[in-house]
Amino acid sequence: MPRIDLFRTASFRIGLFYAGLFSVSVAMLFVVIYLGTTGYTARQITVRVEQEIAALQAKYRVNGRADVVTEITERIAAGSGAYYRLTTKAGQVLAGNLGPTQARSGWVDVHAAETGDHIRAQGVGLPDGSFLIVGVNATRLDELDQRVVQAFLWGTIATLILAVGGAVLMAGVSSRRIEAICSATEEIMAGNLTRRIPIDGSHDEFDRLAAQVNLMLERIESLMRGLQQVSNDIAHDLKTPLTRMRQRLELARYRATSVSAFEDAVDQAIDECDTTLRTFDALLRIAQIEAGTRRSGFQRVDLSALVDTVFTAYQPVAEESGHRLTVALPSGAMIRGDPELIIQMIFNLIENALKHTPAGSRIGLRLDETAGRWCLSIDDDGPGIPAAHRDKVFQRFYRLDPSRSTGGNGLGLSLVAAVAQLHGASIALSDNAPGLRIAITFAADAPVAPPDP
Repeated sequence: MPRIDLFRTASFRIGLFYAGLFSVSVAMLFVVIYLGTTGYTARQITVRVEQEIAALQAKYRVNGRADVVTEITERIAAGSGAYYRLTTKAGQVLAGNLGPTQARSGWVDVHAAETGDHIRAQGVGLPDGSFLIVGVNATRLDELDQRVVQAFLWGTIATLILAVGGAVLMAGVSSRRIEAICSATEEIMAGNLTRRIPIDGSHDEFDRLAAQVNLMLERIESLMRGLQQVSNDIAHDLKTPLTRMRQRLELARYRATSVSAFEDAVDQAIDECDTTLRTFDALLRIAQIEAGTRRSGFQRVDLSALVDTVFTAYQPVAEESGHRLTVALPSGAMIRGDPELIIQMIFNLIENALKHTPAGSRIGLRLDETAGRWCLSIDDDGPGIPAAHRDKVFQRFYRLDPSRSTGGNGLGLSLVAAVAQLHGASIALSDNAPGLRIAITFAADAPVAPPDP
């Protein structure tokens, strides 16, 4: 079995997809944090500069430029932390601690040569032509920007490492489960129908899938065993009449001395052909029923009337063979189903009872209602069926007589089981002490499940 390429698995691709998704999420989170932190700090700087300028402009309006010079000197001496520069119209510096910079209105970024700090400043002109610049150290804002960017980069790297590692781990776990499934299926394809997909008890989706597949495999194994048994039984059951037919025709060819002898041989060959054809007809009918195609013709039928019809038809036959046929029926036993198939099922059950019970035996038909379900039972006081064989008599071609010396093809009860399954009915065999009791329980006038696709 070729080894699964870990990096080409669906689990790994899903992991990479989520890695990309996480990276996008981290980027969005970075944008939010960046705008929230640096934006707040930048707004604080702007507010402070504007407040400083407003205060100095107020001083100017009250006492003129000289008072502004005094105020700037005092603030520098007091260590306010702000930067100032007041120049005349000609560019002469009157007061301040900010180095040379261009006298331009609006916001400017100034680099302090002495300290290397980044100064965020705003310049305004005064009415007498002098020019005032006030700034605040923005180095912390720059450092905050760098730290946020670094945190984003490291966070992105950590996210990618964890996501890719998780993808590899997830792909490895799923790959091991897939390899176990592939190994089991290869053994099954090689002919080991007893092999099952392992279940590790985690109750995850792989366990649920394995459980369902194992149920399917058990069903397939059962069907294959049944098919093998049916094939063997078909070969055995068809070989016997064909062998007899050949022997009789061969005897007629070499030993028959009259037309009547040839006619007898031909009649016997026709009987053997009819037996073989009846076997094939029964097999085809069972296959058609099991396919579920007859469900489309289901209708509301009176089970009591169907049982009474079969009883009326078979009462003379039972009396002729020395059997006693009885019936106990309530009225109005309504179910949904195919009346033709139900009648055929009851026919087969009575035929089976007549064939396997001696003359003088009683065969009873009975309908009972229990918890909203109708139970059709056929019981007799004959030899019955041993408990070890009751689960097998519904198999095709199964017979209690291993020598197959008795008449029939062993398909009567198989057809009964197929009809019951089609109608969603259950079958139970029990000891009638003496004899056998077969109980078929239908749902009372309940819709039957649709045919399998």
